[in-house]
Amino acid sequence: MRDNFDNRLFKMAKREQMLLPGELEEEINESLRRLTAKGTANGITGSRSAAGKRGSTAKGTVRDRKKKPMNFRRSLILAAALAALFSITAVASAGALKQRMEAMNKEKLEEYFAQIHSSFMGADNYNRSYTDGERERMDKLRISYEEQGLFPEGELTMLDEAEDYKGKNVAFFKKTSTFFFPEKEMSDEELLQIIDFYAKREYSLQKVNEMIAEGEADFPKEAKPTVPDKVTDSSVLDSSAVFQPEQALTIAYTGDLSLQAVAAGKDCILLAGRNTIHRMEIGSGDSVLFYDGFEENTLITAMCQDGEGNVYAGLRKEISEESWEVWLAVIDKNGSLLREIDMSDVIGGKEGRGHIRQMMADEGYLYLRGMGFYDADFLLIIDKEGNTVSKMTSGKYFADWIYGMCIGKDGKPYTVVSDESHRFGIAAINPEKGTLEEVYPAIVPEDTISLDLIGPGYDADFVLWGYSGSFSFNRNESAAVQVTPVYEMPCPAEGSLRLLLPDGRFVFAHCAEYRSYTMKNGDEGHERIPEKTYFYYLPGIRTP
Repeated sequence: MRDNFDNRLFKMAKREQMLLPGELEEEINESLRRLTAKGTANGITGSRSAAGKRGSTAKGTVRDRKKKPMNFRRSLILAAALAALFSITAVASAGALKQRMEAMNKEKLEEYFAQIHSSFMGADNYNRSYTDGERERMDKLRISYEEQGLFPEGELTMLDEAEDYKGKNVAFFKKTSTFFFPEKEMSDEELLQIIDFYAKREYSLQKVNEMIAEGEADFPKEAKPTVPDKVTDSSVLDSSAVFQPEQALTIAYTGDLSLQAVAAGKDCILLAGRNTIHRMEIGSGDSVLFYDGFEENTLITAMCQDGEGNVYAGLRKEISEESWEVWLAVIDKNGSLLREIDMSDVIGGKEGRGHIRQMMADEGYLYLRGMGFYDADFLLIIDKEGNTVSKMTSGKYFADWIYGMCIGKDGKPYTVVSDESHRFGIAAINPEKGTLEEVYPAIVPEDTISLDLIGPGYDADFVLWGYSGSFSFNRNESAAVQVTPVYEMPCPAEGSLRLLLPDGRFVFAHCAEYRSYTMKNGDEGHERIPEKTYFYYLPGIRTP
């Protein structure tokens, strides 16, 4: 029997999850056999002789001394072997991880690859956050996974529908790249399954791309975007259901614009293609020309409409292959151009890289947000003639160029804000002073990803949307209520154009297929194919 020292060494090896290569294991065993044979041939006389020289000893003591030299030598060999194993464990484990990845067949590789490309979302989502304990254990388990070959016994459960999750174990909903965690603390096995999933997905993405580039595989059909399963029947569009705030719709676009921007009008949806603005009735799939008198190679980056029906459009006019000017166009409700205002002195400069990304209007002012705004990283406020009223810069609160803004039910302008801990809230804007008022900080969970849309809600003061889903908020509440989690989105959010209707409904314009074209500078560009474009209406009410 092995003594306690042997046992401790073997327990150490087991605890370290060492991978013992077959050749090394056989070499160690052969060394032990040779040592045993040598010890037997010598009769283990060394200890007896030593005992005799030291004088007479009790038999029990002699037996102990006969045993120890043999076990000590055996332990030395084991210790030496373990020392060697310590030095090669990382290499062997890395090899085991490599073998694990390479063991996936083509079908499995393409399954992971397709999941990435066909997902509605551009990032992973979760039905709940990791706990602090789970994060800490996951960091340690990831090291064991990569460096010690500690792999899970099973795999994540794949869900066909989000409602298939019953609250047990960990699962993954491919359609929206959503991980479902149980309410209780996850086990090490469950965390390892997540780590293993990440590793296989990343490897598959790299491997399948290499296979496609080398002509060894075609782009998997399953990875291509698909058209929606259901499109709203035209009879619904002719009824009052179109204007019901709880009504969800999926409408095929029948117009001819390759969409570049969308915006909510007073009672319509504004659509922009290159050089052209169309108008579309709410609930319709067809659009009609509103204005197309822009110069060639004018990119329309943002739009809004004021209470009088005038439409404002942010323009990017190309002056060379790598530079452009930023302008503001004002078009009346009948589609006649009233004026164009050169904004390059405050946005981007004559050879800058600025553009207007968001716009809104109230009775007296226009509110602009985007990139390349001089001295206004938060918001630029101008009057209807283009004169600067105030510029807002970041202070205690800041706003990224993608953060949403709106005119509230009370007629005040509001914007999404973020604090130093990156928690999202909203605040009213004082346009004359260029300051924030009535700040409502940290109203959504701390793991919320951005808030791109905000507007008046049907049954609440505000509704908001970001990559974590949609929320509803009243100013007398301390926190927003989630209306639709991201994994219940009706269409992909990544790549979609989006807007918020006056009745609190979100509208997403998503294209299932793009086509290539050659740009002026010779580069390849991509544009949405109108026939593959769909509009998805998502209710924003709390109690549908």
